[in-house]
Amino acid sequence: MIFKTTKKNTAPMLLVMALVISEFTVGDSMVTEGDLLVDIQRVNSVTHMDQTLPEAPASVTIIDRRMIDASPALDVVDLLRMVPGLQTYFVNANRPGVTYHTLGNSYPRRLEVKVDGRSVYESLFSSVEWTTLGVDLADIDHIEVVRGANAPADGSNAFLASINIITRSPLIDSGWNLRSEGGSNSIRNGSLSYAGAAGELNYRTRLSYRSNEGFDDFNNLILDDGAETITLSFKGLWTPSASNSLEIKFGASDSDIGVGKRDSFPRKLDYQYQHLQWDHLTEKGNKHQFIVYHNLLEITDYVEPLGFHEALAGLPDSPTKTALLQLPDKLIIDGESSGESERWDAEFRTLFTQWDDFRAVSGIGLRFDRVKSEDFFDSQDGISENSIRAYANFQWTASDRIVLNGGVISEHDDSEKFSSFRGASNFQLADNQTLRLAFNRGYRAPTLLESNQKTYIRYNEDMILDGSIVSDPHINPEQLKSSEIGYMGSFLNASLSIDLRIFNEKLRGVIGERREQYADIDGQINIRDNTESIDVQGAEWQAQYRPNNNFLVHANYSYVKSTGKRLWRSTPHVEYRDLEVNSPGHSAGLLVNYTTDDRLSLSTMINYKSGTRHPKGSQLDKYTRVDLKAAKKINLNNSNVELSFTVQNVGSDYFEFYEINAFKTQYVLGFEIGIP
Repeated sequence: MIFKTTKKNTAPMLLVMALVISEFTVGDSMVTEGDLLVDIQRVNSVTHMDQTLPEAPASVTIIDRRMIDASPALDVVDLLRMVPGLQTYFVNANRPGVTYHTLGNSYPRRLEVKVDGRSVYESLFSSVEWTTLGVDLADIDHIEVVRGANAPADGSNAFLASINIITRSPLIDSGWNLRSEGGSNSIRNGSLSYAGAAGELNYRTRLSYRSNEGFDDFNNLILDDGAETITLSFKGLWTPSASNSLEIKFGASDSDIGVGKRDSFPRKLDYQYQHLQWDHLTEKGNKHQFIVYHNLLEITDYVEPLGFHEALAGLPDSPTKTALLQLPDKLIIDGESSGESERWDAEFRTLFTQWDDFRAVSGIGLRFDRVKSEDFFDSQDGISENSIRAYANFQWTASDRIVLNGGVISEHDDSEKFSSFRGASNFQLADNQTLRLAFNRGYRAPTLLESNQKTYIRYNEDMILDGSIVSDPHINPEQLKSSEIGYMGSFLNASLSIDLRIFNEKLRGVIGERREQYADIDGQINIRDNTESIDVQGAEWQAQYRPNNNFLVHANYSYVKSTGKRLWRSTPHVEYRDLEVNSPGHSAGLLVNYTTDDRLSLSTMINYKSGTRHPKGSQLDKYTRVDLKAAKKINLNNSNVELSFTVQNVGSDYFEFYEINAFKTQYVLGFEIGIP
């Protein structure tokens, strides 16, 4: 049978969905020749247990090192275009958005993103600041994307899906590495890293720099959305004994980017993190883990100051305007605003693997979140929240052909307590073919921004000129019920793999905004509340063909249909509206790579997306994007050198999120040298 495999974690090399074996038992293993030649891809992000893909209770896309090297991607978001159902787009040239299936707005929520298990989700924006990720493509070992709700492992923010970026071990490389990229749009990327050892501590440290000019100006509109980022990172692995290891990671970045739709303004992002993980392997084969990390993001926006009388000049004449003009002029919007988002998180986890047919993991975590922004919260004081979570996941091999998975998590913050769970049954239909039936019931707690926002423009403490967004005091967690049928097959001696997922997702109490009457200049205010209900159905598949080390084909396709209603207005009368189209319908991707025996690599990546309307974005037409890459590796005086040439978006321009964000053809030259 294919479910029982060794407990040792094998580094992912080839995307195979099942091990080609005629029989495999615990007491008397029978392994074919193919088993010895093919590494089995294993995932950890679904349950915190190492599992083969046919064992896992969810669909997973693995972007491994082979795919990363073959891809014409310049950043992590480009890599995610290879994942079916995942929407990737650029709100501004250096402010990406990533979501799964639906709700792709300017600050997409409901998607957990981690780096080595450390969450990079920021409560201040209820989203991910990808600019501060601090991960160079050369640092990535592989990426695990769980396509579907993953709360029993990652908590309530893994509402729709979760992404875990796993960086390379310091044990893999040694010596210096220098990378440089330059091209059109004033792209200037470079990094310098060193990997070495100091006693029992192996480490890698990297200093990187990235800059570009952003999207070109559109007609007479100036888009000043370029970026400049400097990042320093360190990863160390200390192994004082065979049963103990300690990973030490920290980093900092400084970014200057341009954001905004039509009136761009500069934003400064200062980010730092510290991350420790201790692993202890017991004599009986169980494992204890302790993880603690700290993130701190400081944000400063620089906008045009606005005076009181200047603001009134744009309003139509009225008795109210005349009366207000009698008040003394003063500054009502400062030229500089700041905010902070901080998180402390500690988790203790135990993995039980002592029984052959049953494995489990349980854990408890504590978290402290703090945010501060006078613009968002109408106060100079910070807002904080304490939360606790406890979870358990298990895998039971019920028979030679059936594996059962279950998971539950209970989360409790300062105001809410709720539980999410998942169940899945994996059936082996035939050798190397598995059918999965899975069900999820999940909740997502409101973030500190969603539950506490008060955005006003004031003349003074006693006079509100304009109310923008205010959170309802009784906002509730969002709810999700999802079910899926999954199929995985491995053919042609594991060189061809197929993954199919058919899904039905019901989202209730989705947090959005409704309009209400309000005693300010325009007489209206947006109330953040549980305003939307959305049903999502569809199907997606991915296939990969690797007949040998020279050839790679990865294809994906998804069809997503979402329907729903939103509470549009609550005063003076209740009004509901159908939700606008906010999923792309059809999307597809294809990566083809051929590498010659003398290490010349040629790649093509094609992405298609049908027309869509982004919430608070624009209605955009369908597009097909073609990227090309050629790379040559050379051994030079005991050093490894790589020269590359990448062309992104060969052909006509297409538009990202807004109708003014024209993505033009980009040409990039790359150079890399590794010195042992």
